[in-house]
Amino acid sequence: MTVQAWFAHNEADIEPGSSVKLALTITNLGTTTESFSLGPTGLAAAWSTIRPAYITLFGGSQETVQVEVSPPRLAGTTAGPTALGVRVVPQSDPDDVEQAEITLNVASTFDRVVTLLQPALRSRRRATFEVMVENKGNAQASCRMHLIDPTQRLDGDFDPPAIGIEPGGSQLVRMKLKATRNQWERRARTIPFRVDADQQGAPTASATGTFVQGPVLPDRLGVRLGAVVLVAGALLGAWFGLVRPAIDDAAADAVAGIELPEITVATTAAPAVTIAEQGDGSEGDGDTGDTGTNAVVPAGESRLVALPSGVPAQTTNEPQTYTVPAGKRFLITDLTMRNPFSDEGTAVLTVGTTSFEFDLLDYARGLDWSRSFRTPIELRAGETVSFQVTCNAVGRPGAAGCTPTATINGTLVDA
Repeated sequence: MTVQAWFAHNEADIEPGSSVKLALTITNLGTTTESFSLGPTGLAAAWSTIRPAYITLFGGSQETVQVEVSPPRLAGTTAGPTALGVRVVPQSDPDDVEQAEITLNVASTFDRVVTLLQPALRSRRRATFEVMVENKGNAQASCRMHLIDPTQRLDGDFDPPAIGIEPGGSQLVRMKLKATRNQWERRARTIPFRVDADQQGAPTASATGTFVQGPVLPDRLGVRLGAVVLVAGALLGAWFGLVRPAIDDAAADAVAGIELPEITVATTAAPAVTIAEQGDGSEGDGDTGDTGTNAVVPAGESRLVALPSGVPAQTTNEPQTYTVPAGKRFLITDLTMRNPFSDEGTAVLTVGTTSFEFDLLDYARGLDWSRSFRTPIELRAGETVSFQVTCNAVGRPGAAGCTPTATINGTLVDA
Protein backbone atom coordinates (compact mmCIF):
# COMPACT_ATOMS: atom_id res chain seq x y z
CA MET A 1 0.00 0.00 0.00
CA THR A 2 1.41 3.34 -1.11
CA VAL A 3 -1.29 5.68 0.32
CA GLN A 4 -3.27 6.09 3.49
CA ALA A 5 -6.43 8.27 4.06
CA TRP A 6 -8.65 8.99 7.08
CA PHE A 7 -11.30 11.45 8.29
CA ALA A 8 -10.75 13.57 11.36
CA HIS A 9 -13.89 12.04 12.99
CA ASN A 10 -15.73 8.74 12.64
CA GLU A 11 -19.21 10.34 12.68
CA ALA A 12 -20.82 13.66 11.76
CA ASP A 13 -24.31 15.08 12.29
CA ILE A 14 -25.99 16.90 9.44
CA GLU A 15 -29.41 18.38 8.74
CA PRO A 16 -30.98 18.29 5.25
CA GLY A 17 -30.81 21.67 3.59
CA SER A 18 -27.50 22.60 5.26
CA SER A 19 -23.83 21.81 4.58
CA VAL A 20 -20.95 20.40 6.60
CA LYS A 21 -17.24 20.36 5.71
CA LEU A 22 -15.21 17.28 6.69
CA ALA A 23 -11.41 17.14 6.86
CA LEU A 24 -9.80 14.20 4.99
CA THR A 25 -6.05 13.59 5.47
CA ILE A 26 -4.09 11.74 2.73
CA THR A 27 -0.48 10.47 3.23
CA ASN A 28 1.86 9.24 0.48
CA LEU A 29 3.59 6.22 2.05
CA GLY A 30 5.92 5.78 -0.92
CA THR A 31 9.34 7.30 -1.53
CA THR A 32 8.50 8.84 -4.90
CA THR A 33 6.19 11.60 -5.97
CA GLU A 34 2.67 10.31 -6.72
CA SER A 35 -0.60 11.81 -7.97
CA PHE A 36 -3.95 10.68 -6.56
CA SER A 37 -7.56 11.08 -7.75
CA LEU A 38 -10.30 11.35 -5.12
CA GLY A 39 -13.95 10.29 -5.59
CA PRO A 40 -16.93 9.92 -3.17
CA THR A 41 -18.77 6.60 -2.75
CA GLY A 42 -21.77 5.36 -0.76
CA LEU A 43 -25.34 6.59 -0.33
CA ALA A 44 -24.20 10.14 0.33
CA ALA A 45 -21.94 10.35 -2.73
CA ALA A 46 -24.49 12.43 -4.67
CA TRP A 47 -24.45 15.08 -1.93
CA SER A 48 -20.64 15.30 -1.61
CA THR A 49 -17.99 17.49 -3.23
CA ILE A 50 -14.20 17.02 -2.73
CA ARG A 51 -11.89 20.01 -3.05
CA PRO A 52 -9.45 19.42 -4.60
CA ALA A 53 -10.41 16.16 -6.35
CA TYR A 54 -6.85 15.58 -7.66
CA ILE A 55 -3.63 16.01 -5.65
CA THR A 56 0.11 15.31 -6.05
CA LEU A 57 2.26 14.38 -3.01
CA PHE A 58 6.01 13.96 -2.56
CA GLY A 59 7.15 10.73 -1.04
CA GLY A 60 6.36 10.63 2.70
CA SER A 61 4.28 13.86 2.60
CA GLN A 62 0.58 14.35 3.43
CA GLU A 63 -2.19 16.82 2.64
CA THR A 64 -5.66 17.59 4.05
CA VAL A 65 -8.58 18.14 1.65
CA GLN A 66 -12.15 19.21 2.37
CA VAL A 67 -15.17 17.04 1.70
CA GLU A 68 -18.33 19.19 1.64
CA VAL A 69 -21.60 17.31 2.20
CA SER A 70 -24.92 19.07 1.36
CA PRO A 71 -27.95 16.76 1.63
CA PRO A 72 -31.06 18.34 0.02
CA ARG A 73 -34.16 19.04 2.07
CA LEU A 74 -36.29 16.54 0.19
CA ALA A 75 -38.49 13.62 1.11
CA GLY A 76 -36.00 11.30 -0.63
CA THR A 77 -33.21 12.27 1.78
CA THR A 78 -33.48 9.35 4.19
CA ALA A 79 -33.13 10.17 7.87
CA GLY A 80 -30.71 8.19 10.04
CA PRO A 81 -27.15 6.84 9.66
CA THR A 82 -25.76 7.07 6.12
CA ALA A 83 -22.31 5.93 4.99
CA LEU A 84 -19.94 8.16 3.00
CA GLY A 85 -16.66 6.89 1.54
CA VAL A 86 -13.81 8.50 -0.39
CA ARG A 87 -11.71 6.37 -2.78
CA VAL A 88 -8.07 7.42 -3.18
CA VAL A 89 -6.59 6.00 -6.42
CA PRO A 90 -2.84 6.31 -7.22
CA GLN A 91 -2.23 7.18 -10.87
CA SER A 92 0.80 4.87 -11.14
CA ASP A 93 -1.00 1.84 -9.70
CA PRO A 94 -4.85 2.15 -10.04
CA ASP A 95 -5.36 -1.20 -8.33
CA ASP A 96 -3.74 -0.03 -5.11
CA VAL A 97 -6.87 1.79 -3.86
CA GLU A 98 -7.35 3.24 -0.38
CA GLN A 99 -10.83 4.15 0.97
CA ALA A 100 -11.71 6.32 3.95
CA GLU A 101 -15.22 6.10 5.47
CA ILE A 102 -17.38 8.17 7.81
CA THR A 103 -20.94 7.78 9.15
CA LEU A 104 -23.29 10.71 8.57
CA ASN A 105 -26.25 11.01 10.96
CA VAL A 106 -28.94 12.69 8.82
CA ALA A 107 -31.52 14.54 10.95
CA SER A 108 -35.28 14.09 10.52
CA THR A 109 -37.26 16.92 8.91
CA PHE A 110 -40.92 17.60 9.60
CA ASP A 111 -42.48 19.38 6.64
CA ARG A 112 -46.25 18.87 6.44
CA VAL A 113 -48.52 20.84 4.12
CA VAL A 114 -52.31 21.05 4.69
CA THR A 115 -54.46 22.32 1.80
CA LEU A 116 -58.24 22.86 1.68
CA LEU A 117 -59.35 21.90 -1.82
CA GLN A 118 -62.49 24.04 -1.31
CA PRO A 119 -61.36 27.21 0.52
CA ALA A 120 -65.00 28.34 0.96
CA LEU A 121 -68.41 26.62 0.81
CA ARG A 122 -71.95 27.95 1.28
CA SER A 123 -74.78 26.04 2.96
CA ARG A 124 -77.53 26.49 5.54
CA ARG A 125 -76.30 23.85 7.97
CA ARG A 126 -73.87 21.27 6.53
CA ALA A 127 -70.94 21.12 4.12
CA THR A 128 -68.16 18.64 3.29
CA PHE A 129 -64.64 19.99 2.79
CA GLU A 130 -61.80 17.95 1.27
CA VAL A 131 -58.43 18.38 3.00
CA MET A 132 -55.18 17.28 1.34
CA VAL A 133 -52.29 16.50 3.73
CA GLU A 134 -48.82 16.15 2.19
CA ASN A 135 -45.64 14.90 3.86
CA LYS A 136 -42.66 16.69 2.30
CA GLY A 137 -40.32 15.71 5.15
CA ASN A 138 -37.99 12.68 5.30
CA ALA A 139 -39.73 10.99 8.27
CA GLN A 140 -43.16 9.39 8.55
CA ALA A 141 -46.01 11.77 9.40
CA SER A 142 -48.43 10.52 12.07
CA CYS A 143 -50.94 13.35 12.37
CA ARG A 144 -54.26 13.86 14.11
CA MET A 145 -56.74 16.30 12.55
CA HIS A 146 -58.42 19.11 14.51
CA LEU A 147 -61.00 21.81 13.68
CA ILE A 148 -60.29 25.20 15.27
CA ASP A 149 -63.31 27.55 15.33
CA PRO A 150 -62.92 30.68 17.51
CA THR A 151 -66.65 31.52 17.12
CA GLN A 152 -67.79 28.10 18.44
CA ARG A 153 -70.49 28.02 15.76
CA LEU A 154 -69.08 25.01 13.90
CA ASP A 155 -68.60 21.33 14.63
CA GLY A 156 -66.59 19.00 12.41
CA ASP A 157 -65.86 15.29 11.99
CA PHE A 158 -62.83 14.02 10.05
CA ASP A 159 -62.72 10.84 7.99
CA PRO A 160 -60.24 9.48 8.95
CA PRO A 161 -59.48 11.39 12.20
CA ALA A 162 -55.78 10.32 12.23
CA ILE A 163 -53.44 9.55 9.34
CA GLY A 164 -49.98 8.09 8.71
CA ILE A 165 -48.12 9.27 5.60
CA GLU A 166 -44.76 8.06 4.33
CA PRO A 167 -42.14 10.62 3.18
CA GLY A 168 -43.16 12.13 -0.14
CA GLY A 169 -46.74 10.84 0.15
CA SER A 170 -50.13 12.51 0.57
CA GLN A 171 -53.61 11.59 1.80
CA LEU A 172 -57.10 13.02 1.31
CA VAL A 173 -59.20 13.64 4.44
CA ARG A 174 -62.90 14.58 4.32
CA MET A 175 -64.20 17.00 6.94
CA LYS A 176 -67.98 17.01 7.53
CA LEU A 177 -68.80 20.47 8.85
CA LYS A 178 -72.06 21.34 10.63
CA ALA A 179 -73.31 24.66 11.99
CA THR A 180 -74.39 24.35 15.62
CA ARG A 181 -77.24 26.88 15.20
CA ASN A 182 -79.47 28.28 12.45
CA GLN A 183 -78.94 31.66 10.83
CA TRP A 184 -82.23 33.48 11.36
CA GLU A 185 -81.01 36.89 10.27
CA ARG A 186 -81.87 37.80 6.69
CA ARG A 187 -78.25 37.72 5.57
CA ALA A 188 -75.50 35.16 5.13
CA ARG A 189 -72.92 34.75 7.92
CA THR A 190 -69.23 34.23 7.11
CA ILE A 191 -67.50 31.94 9.63
CA PRO A 192 -63.69 31.53 9.31
CA PHE A 193 -62.05 28.39 10.71
CA ARG A 194 -58.70 26.57 10.76
CA VAL A 195 -57.73 22.93 10.21
CA ASP A 196 -54.64 21.67 12.11
CA ALA A 197 -52.59 18.51 11.56
CA ASP A 198 -50.80 17.80 14.87
CA GLN A 199 -47.90 15.42 15.53
CA GLN A 200 -46.08 15.13 18.83
CA GLY A 201 -42.58 16.53 18.58
CA ALA A 202 -43.22 18.22 15.22
CA PRO A 203 -44.53 21.65 14.18
CA THR A 204 -48.30 21.90 13.59
CA ALA A 205 -49.39 22.28 9.96
CA SER A 206 -52.48 24.43 9.37
CA ALA A 207 -54.83 25.66 6.65
CA THR A 208 -57.65 28.21 6.83
CA GLY A 209 -61.11 28.06 5.27
CA THR A 210 -64.48 29.81 5.29
CA PHE A 211 -68.01 28.49 5.83
CA VAL A 212 -70.71 30.82 4.48
CA GLN A 213 -73.92 30.01 6.35
CA GLY A 214 -77.04 30.98 4.42
CA PRO A 215 -80.18 32.23 6.18
CA VAL A 216 -83.07 29.88 6.97
CA LEU A 217 -85.50 32.25 5.24
CA PRO A 218 -84.69 32.89 1.56
CA ASP A 219 -82.92 36.08 0.57
CA ARG A 220 -85.14 38.96 -0.56
CA LEU A 221 -88.19 37.27 1.01
CA GLY A 222 -89.75 40.62 1.88
CA VAL A 223 -89.50 41.81 -1.73
CA ARG A 224 -91.10 38.62 -3.00
CA LEU A 225 -93.93 38.72 -0.47
CA GLY A 226 -94.52 42.38 -1.28
CA ALA A 227 -94.78 41.57 -4.98
CA VAL A 228 -97.24 38.76 -4.25
CA VAL A 229 -99.37 41.08 -2.09
CA LEU A 230 -99.39 43.75 -4.81
CA VAL A 231 -100.44 41.26 -7.49
CA ALA A 232 -103.12 39.76 -5.25
CA GLY A 233 -104.44 43.22 -4.40
CA ALA A 234 -104.59 44.17 -8.08
CA LEU A 235 -106.50 41.00 -8.92
CA LEU A 236 -108.97 41.49 -6.06
CA GLY A 237 -109.49 45.10 -7.05
CA ALA A 238 -110.17 44.11 -10.65
CA TRP A 239 -112.62 41.42 -9.52
CA PHE A 240 -114.64 43.53 -7.09
CA GLY A 241 -114.35 46.75 -9.06
CA LEU A 242 -114.91 45.56 -12.65
CA VAL A 243 -115.70 41.91 -13.23
CA ARG A 244 -118.20 41.16 -10.46
CA PRO A 245 -120.34 44.33 -11.01
CA ALA A 246 -120.48 43.55 -14.72
CA ILE A 247 -121.60 39.97 -14.02
CA ASP A 248 -124.25 41.13 -11.53
CA ASP A 249 -125.62 43.69 -14.02
CA ALA A 250 -125.75 41.10 -16.83
CA ALA A 251 -127.56 38.59 -14.59
CA ALA A 252 -130.09 41.19 -13.42
CA ASP A 253 -130.85 42.22 -17.02
CA ALA A 254 -131.32 38.58 -18.07
CA VAL A 255 -133.68 37.76 -15.20
CA ALA A 256 -135.70 40.98 -15.29
CA GLY A 257 -137.95 39.99 -18.23
CA ILE A 258 -138.40 36.28 -17.41
CA GLU A 259 -141.64 35.07 -15.79
CA LEU A 260 -140.79 32.05 -13.70
CA PRO A 261 -143.44 29.24 -13.50
CA GLU A 262 -144.31 27.67 -10.18
CA ILE A 263 -142.20 24.57 -9.61
CA THR A 264 -142.94 21.88 -7.06
CA VAL A 265 -140.03 19.68 -5.96
CA ALA A 266 -140.53 16.45 -4.05
CA THR A 267 -137.47 14.45 -3.09
CA THR A 268 -136.03 12.52 -0.17
CA ALA A 269 -132.44 12.27 -1.42
CA ALA A 270 -129.73 14.62 -0.23
CA PRO A 271 -129.09 17.37 -2.79
CA ALA A 272 -125.82 17.47 -4.73
CA VAL A 273 -123.29 20.18 -3.99
CA THR A 274 -122.46 22.42 -6.94
CA ILE A 275 -119.30 24.46 -7.21
CA ALA A 276 -120.09 27.21 -9.67
CA GLU A 277 -117.65 29.50 -11.42
CA GLN A 278 -118.67 32.53 -13.40
CA GLY A 279 -117.02 32.21 -16.83
CA ASP A 280 -115.02 35.36 -17.39
CA GLY A 281 -112.64 33.96 -19.99
CA SER A 282 -109.84 33.46 -17.46
CA GLU A 283 -108.04 30.18 -16.89
CA GLY A 284 -108.17 28.05 -13.71
CA ASP A 285 -105.66 28.07 -10.89
CA GLY A 286 -103.07 26.18 -12.95
CA ASP A 287 -102.83 23.05 -10.75
CA THR A 288 -105.16 20.77 -12.74
CA GLY A 289 -105.62 22.67 -16.00
CA ASP A 290 -109.38 23.14 -15.21
CA THR A 291 -110.98 25.88 -17.38
CA GLY A 292 -114.66 24.85 -17.07
CA THR A 293 -117.41 27.02 -15.71
CA ASN A 294 -119.17 24.50 -13.43
CA ALA A 295 -117.93 21.50 -11.48
CA VAL A 296 -120.55 19.30 -9.78
CA VAL A 297 -119.48 17.32 -6.71
CA PRO A 298 -122.03 14.57 -5.89
CA ALA A 299 -123.18 14.29 -2.32
CA GLY A 300 -121.10 11.92 -0.26
CA GLU A 301 -118.91 11.54 2.82
CA SER A 302 -116.40 14.30 3.56
CA ARG A 303 -112.99 12.74 4.02
CA LEU A 304 -109.81 14.30 5.51
CA VAL A 305 -106.72 12.11 5.00
CA ALA A 306 -103.56 12.88 6.99
CA LEU A 307 -100.29 11.23 5.98
CA PRO A 308 -97.72 11.83 8.76
CA SER A 309 -94.07 10.85 8.63
CA GLY A 310 -91.41 9.94 11.16
CA VAL A 311 -88.14 9.52 9.30
CA PRO A 312 -84.71 9.18 11.00
CA ALA A 313 -81.94 11.45 9.67
CA GLN A 314 -80.11 10.34 6.52
CA THR A 315 -82.88 7.88 5.53
CA THR A 316 -85.93 7.71 3.25
CA ASN A 317 -89.19 6.33 4.62
CA GLU A 318 -91.56 3.88 3.03
CA PRO A 319 -94.34 5.90 1.35
CA GLN A 320 -97.37 6.60 3.58
CA THR A 321 -100.39 5.77 1.40
CA TYR A 322 -104.18 6.00 1.31
CA THR A 323 -106.09 3.75 -1.13
CA VAL A 324 -109.58 4.58 -2.39
CA PRO A 325 -111.98 1.83 -1.17
CA ALA A 326 -113.73 -0.51 -3.60
CA GLY A 327 -116.96 0.90 -5.05
CA LYS A 328 -115.94 4.49 -4.23
CA ARG A 329 -114.50 7.55 -5.87
CA PHE A 330 -112.43 10.14 -4.02
CA LEU A 331 -112.95 13.74 -5.23
CA ILE A 332 -109.99 15.78 -3.93
CA THR A 333 -110.48 19.54 -3.48
CA ASP A 334 -107.53 20.55 -1.26
CA LEU A 335 -103.90 19.47 -0.71
CA THR A 336 -101.62 20.71 2.09
CA MET A 337 -97.97 19.95 3.06
CA ARG A 338 -96.55 21.20 6.39
CA ASN A 339 -92.99 21.21 7.77
CA PRO A 340 -93.50 22.79 11.24
CA PHE A 341 -90.05 22.02 12.69
CA SER A 342 -87.83 23.16 9.76
CA ASP A 343 -86.57 19.66 8.93
CA GLU A 344 -84.14 19.46 6.00
CA GLY A 345 -84.61 17.13 3.05
CA THR A 346 -87.13 16.44 0.28
CA ALA A 347 -90.70 15.18 0.05
CA VAL A 348 -92.89 13.81 -2.75
CA LEU A 349 -96.72 13.87 -2.62
CA THR A 350 -98.21 11.65 -5.34
CA VAL A 351 -101.93 11.92 -6.15
CA GLY A 352 -102.80 9.19 -8.62
CA THR A 353 -100.35 9.85 -11.46
CA THR A 354 -99.55 13.45 -10.48
CA SER A 355 -96.53 14.16 -8.23
CA PHE A 356 -95.65 17.29 -6.24
CA GLU A 357 -91.99 17.59 -5.13
CA PHE A 358 -90.78 19.80 -2.26
CA ASP A 359 -87.53 21.07 -0.76
CA LEU A 360 -88.52 20.99 2.93
CA LEU A 361 -86.55 24.12 3.88
CA ASP A 362 -88.69 26.15 1.45
CA TYR A 363 -91.69 25.39 3.70
CA ALA A 364 -90.27 25.82 7.20
CA ARG A 365 -91.65 27.53 10.31
CA GLY A 366 -95.29 27.86 9.22
CA LEU A 367 -94.72 28.49 5.49
CA ASP A 368 -97.16 25.73 4.50
CA TRP A 369 -97.74 24.59 0.92
CA SER A 370 -101.41 24.26 -0.10
CA ARG A 371 -103.48 23.91 -3.28
CA SER A 372 -107.25 24.16 -3.80
CA PHE A 373 -108.90 22.85 -6.98
CA ARG A 374 -112.01 24.36 -8.57
CA THR A 375 -112.54 21.08 -10.37
CA PRO A 376 -111.78 18.21 -7.95
CA ILE A 377 -109.10 15.64 -8.76
CA GLU A 378 -110.89 12.31 -9.12
CA LEU A 379 -109.34 9.05 -7.90
CA ARG A 380 -111.17 5.79 -8.60
CA ALA A 381 -111.29 2.66 -6.45
CA GLY A 382 -107.86 1.15 -5.92
CA GLU A 383 -105.96 4.36 -6.82
CA THR A 384 -103.71 5.79 -4.13
CA VAL A 385 -102.36 8.96 -2.56
CA SER A 386 -98.79 8.57 -1.19
CA PHE A 387 -96.37 10.76 0.76
CA GLN A 388 -92.64 9.94 0.93
CA VAL A 389 -89.94 11.89 2.83
CA THR A 390 -86.14 11.85 2.57
CA CYS A 391 -84.67 13.25 5.82
CA ASN A 392 -81.26 14.94 5.56
CA ALA A 393 -81.31 16.69 8.95
CA VAL A 394 -83.72 16.97 11.88
CA GLY A 395 -84.78 20.56 12.60
CA ARG A 396 -86.12 20.16 16.16
CA PRO A 397 -83.39 19.46 18.78
CA GLY A 398 -83.90 16.10 20.46
CA ALA A 399 -86.44 14.83 17.91
CA ALA A 400 -86.09 11.25 16.66
CA GLY A 401 -86.57 12.18 13.01
CA CYS A 402 -88.19 14.45 10.41
CA THR A 403 -91.97 14.92 10.81
CA PRO A 404 -93.50 16.66 7.74
CA THR A 405 -97.22 15.95 7.16
CA ALA A 406 -99.42 15.86 4.06
CA THR A 407 -103.20 16.45 4.31
CA ILE A 408 -105.75 15.59 1.59
CA ASN A 409 -109.31 16.94 1.81
CA GLY A 410 -112.18 15.82 -0.38
CA THR A 411 -115.41 13.87 -0.70
CA LEU A 412 -115.81 10.08 -0.87
CA VAL A 413 -118.74 9.22 -3.17
CA ASP A 414 -120.18 6.06 -4.70
CA ALA A 415 -118.62 4.95 -7.96
